[in-house]
Amino acid sequence: MLASLTQNWGFMRIIRLVIGGYALVEAIRASDVLIGIMGTVLISMALFNIGCGAQGCGVPTSRNKNTSSDEVEYEEVLSK
Repeated sequence: MLASLTQNWGFMRIIRLVIGGYALVEAIRASDVLIGIMGTVLISMALFNIGCGAQGCGVPTSRNKNTSSDEVEYEEVLSK
């Protein structure tokens, strides 16, 4: 878990931390619960490196290089 907190700090992760910190400070100053929740979520996303990155969310591609396709045989059906 310590490795997750100290490695892979990129631009977007720092931006999330800064915006989350600002939102949390403003939520405490204005006594606003909704902004406080948003700030907490952004800070936790930055600290634990969770959420979508700059490329957007997506399913990881398979590393299997097996691209062979099975040949399908078709039989022609004639009508009378």
